[in-house]
Amino acid sequence: MHSSCTVSCYEKCYVLFPASLTMALLSAAKKTAVVLGTVVVLITALHHLLHRHMIEFWGASNQFWQLRWTELHQDVAGGSDFAVFMGVFVTSFLFFWLFNTFFIFLELTGSPAIVLQYRIQLKQKPAVVPWSAFRKCVKQVVFNQLVVGLPVHFVFYVFVKLRGGAFDKTLPVFQWVVAELLGHLIVLEILFYYFHRLLHWPFWYRRVHKIHHEWTTPISISSLYCHPFEHLLSNLIPVLAGPWIFGSHIVTTAVWVCVIEASTSMAHCGFHLPFMMSNEPHDFHHSQFNQNFGTMGVLDQLH
Repeated sequence: MHSSCTVSCYEKCYVLFPASLTMALLSAAKKTAVVLGTVVVLITALHHLLHRHMIEFWGASNQFWQLRWTELHQDVAGGSDFAVFMGVFVTSFLFFWLFNTFFIFLELTGSPAIVLQYRIQLKQKPAVVPWSAFRKCVKQVVFNQLVVGLPVHFVFYVFVKLRGGAFDKTLPVFQWVVAELLGHLIVLEILFYYFHRLLHWPFWYRRVHKIHHEWTTPISISSLYCHPFEHLLSNLIPVLAGPWIFGSHIVTTAVWVCVIEASTSMAHCGFHLPFMMSNEPHDFHHSQFNQNFGTMGVLDQLH
């Protein structure tokens, strides 16, 4: 009786936790441990190497930036939090296009030729992007930035004001800015990964996400080429959620948005330039559609 019960219990456990699932979970756990362990080691090393120098630099320049912030808020914006917020929106809009100027020139002209050796997907990607495709991309990106992004930023402003702290007269200290940016990155990874996976469900992919994947060999500005609903769900909410959750200062938020704009542009540019973080994972996602859904790869390893 005892033996049969043991076998029955073992069979039930096997049904609930088959060997393949157990091995997959163990593999994911090992990979995650390696990723997190590497991050901890690097952060520790950088902390000891750069912490003292960055603190000295930040402290020395803090008065300068504090004066600039006071001038911007009081003299330029007339003490209006809303005017400052709109200035941040305009800055992020201009930064996106200025940052992508080099890539746009490269993609439309194929010059300078020396850079073409760093192109990804050599056989599939044309040397020069067709003007008609580029123009279509620009129209959709500007639509998303202004028609979708501007109203969302108005709503975000209301939430930020209710949350409080974003327009404090005193700028945050260096350590807190770094800590918040890391927190924003974690929030982004979680929200973007699961929203992105959702958009790959057949129902949403056919109606929404397929537009973004028209670019199987993406270009830098195609990072924002997508359905308006996707721009809201996958681009705006994951990026703005972190600053709201942490109650970040508006200057920290502005830095964060510009960093993400630069990062996603490089992830889609189709060129792996020297000293640039690898963009092969997301480029591979555009060519295969069913892998590399996240931004850092941690949740991809867990799933």
